[in-house]
Amino acid sequence: MVTYQLKILTTALLLKAVLNTKLSNTQWIALILLIIGVSDVQMQYQPPQPVSGYLEQKPWLGFTAAITMCFTSAFAGVYMEHILKKSAVNVWMQNIRLALFGLIVAAGSMLYKDYNTIQEDGFLRGFDSLVWIMTVTNSIGGLLIAVVIKYADNIMKAYAQSTAIVGAAIGSWILFDFVPNGLFLFGTFLVTASIVIYTKYPYQETPSEKTYLLLNNEEKEKINKV
Repeated sequence: MVTYQLKILTTALLLKAVLNTKLSNTQWIALILLIIGVSDVQMQYQPPQPVSGYLEQKPWLGFTAAITMCFTSAFAGVYMEHILKKSAVNVWMQNIRLALFGLIVAAGSMLYKDYNTIQEDGFLRGFDSLVWIMTVTNSIGGLLIAVVIKYADNIMKAYAQSTAIVGAAIGSWILFDFVPNGLFLFGTFLVTASIVIYTKYPYQETPSEKTYLLLNNEEKEKINKV
């Protein structure tokens, strides 16, 4: 999970390469602080997982898979941002289109694996009030992610996810037996500082860039009139 936080950096690099998103030097430093902060939090806050028998670990294979996920996940997010921002279709219709593909795959997998169980017990077996609350919450979260990408960018989504990790750890501290140490507090401080630095020191266009953009827009207006 710590290695996977490099996705924040790969997302920023792909945004610059694909969408020409410009970040100030201070914002790049803020992103590095975010990676360190989230990694610190996750190194202490790891929900307990059941261990069954001996599991052979392959560190290099896991590291390679994590790095690959950093690039594939970042590319998927940046490409989705490109589609959402370039398309004239509103964000809600885009969500419906994307959800249809997932629905088809999920329905096929469900029928293949659990057809007999569904026939006997029904499709909604085990759906109590808590499960419905989680389902609705996740659905709303998916819609909010699309809105963030549409009107902000993938970097702000990364900040939201990082804040959620810290928030989950704080919730576990309040509700359960999780006891934060100095590493967790330091990581939380870095995440908070990174958010403040990133939003306070945005990229400032140089006079030459402003002139170029102005001339470019004027040329586009002339072409449209013709």
